[in-house]
Amino acid sequence: MKKEEALLNGRIGRTYLSYLIPTIIGMLTNSVYCIVDVMFVGVYLGSEGLAAFNIAMPIFTIYSSIGLMLGVGGATTMSVLIGMGEKNRVNQVFTMTVLTSAGIGLLMTAGGLVFLRPLAMALGAPPELVRDVMEYLFPLQVIAMFYILNGTLQVVIRADYNPKLVMAAAVTGNAVNILFDWLFVGVFHWGLAGASTATALGPITAIIILSFHYILRKNSMHFTRKFFDRALFLRIFRNGVGTCILEFSSGAVVMMFNFVLLRVSGQAAVAVYAIVSNIAYVGKGIFNGISQAAQPLISVNYGAANYPRIQKSLRVAVGYAIGFALICYAAILIFPEQIVRVFIGPDLSLLEMGVSASKIYFISFVFTAVNSVLMYYFQSVENIKITTLIALLRGVAFVILGLCIFPWIWKETGVWLTITFAEVLTLLLVFPIKRRFDLGMRNRFNLQNQSDTAHPDPA
Repeated sequence: MKKEEALLNGRIGRTYLSYLIPTIIGMLTNSVYCIVDVMFVGVYLGSEGLAAFNIAMPIFTIYSSIGLMLGVGGATTMSVLIGMGEKNRVNQVFTMTVLTSAGIGLLMTAGGLVFLRPLAMALGAPPELVRDVMEYLFPLQVIAMFYILNGTLQVVIRADYNPKLVMAAAVTGNAVNILFDWLFVGVFHWGLAGASTATALGPITAIIILSFHYILRKNSMHFTRKFFDRALFLRIFRNGVGTCILEFSSGAVVMMFNFVLLRVSGQAAVAVYAIVSNIAYVGKGIFNGISQAAQPLISVNYGAANYPRIQKSLRVAVGYAIGFALICYAAILIFPEQIVRVFIGPDLSLLEMGVSASKIYFISFVFTAVNSVLMYYFQSVENIKITTLIALLRGVAFVILGLCIFPWIWKETGVWLTITFAEVLTLLLVFPIKRRFDLGMRNRFNLQNQSDTAHPDPA
């Protein structure tokens, strides 16, 4: 069965797994490298190194937000056009997506290198940590274009029916990162610059692997000279803006949490948050992988006006996301000390604080899982309004509200409860909106299909 035909008519569970398994393996290796980064910084550089690392961490979310916005926006647009049978416009979208990603990446590289100190200060570095944050940022700014382009290409090539190559690129890039983390930080003792340089080598390696999708001519989407179409260009951005907002807000949330924790508890709490936020980053990456694996199924069938397959694909993705969230939280409740101890090395003063924070913070995981899948669902069916609403509520509005209220009532515990508060409120507001939207979509598709049956295509 052709890959496109499998999306439209194949068994949903099997087709979804063909995307999910490579995506999750890639996300897991990405998670492992994130853990290794934090582990090496924590073990070799202590709480000050962890604090500087966590202050610089939003730069990852800024660049990821750009790469994913273009990747998800382009992939969603292409998948819907494939479902509609408009394959001639797919190449235009592909070309615009990749060229825009590379162009923005070059601008980010140049701007970040020229304004490195202001960037470190804008990320929230206190005077005593500015130099450390700059040390970590410099190698990342050198390869900003590769980081952004890698994020875009992974999503686009997965939508181009090659999730296994994306997995291979992610696994290889992350393995290179881990290897050089050990070499640069553990052996050569290059400190934060070593950890950052190791991270910079990952996306470069991944892009080399991804290029074989085109070198070996496995691609069904091609570059074209006459590519610009204003309506399609805006459609790419609209379809990706929800992911961009959520990814960008993740960096803003780290900065807000750092600021509040410094005022409420001090630098030790920021170091603990470096541990908690990186464990959360791992989990959210998996939730995004579960959601992204459903995107080709949902988008292609949306273009083909097949409502039952859209809903079944969504239910499958939600089931996997909730199952993974429950397993993760159970592990945190059963093995909290073992998990936290991985990140802190000999600094046992952070252990008790880290265990307590983890048990409270990760109550949010089940709600985060469902909201992640729902946001990608609305994005996959090109509903920009609801996608943006979910991203703004759970990533900005309710987080700010929680941080304005809870820390002043329960101090540090209130900070750890904020994400659960934001995710629960978001789900309560969005669920009835989804029911109304689904009803409208089903009625619209029924009318469309009845019209197509009554007036078949003469061809």
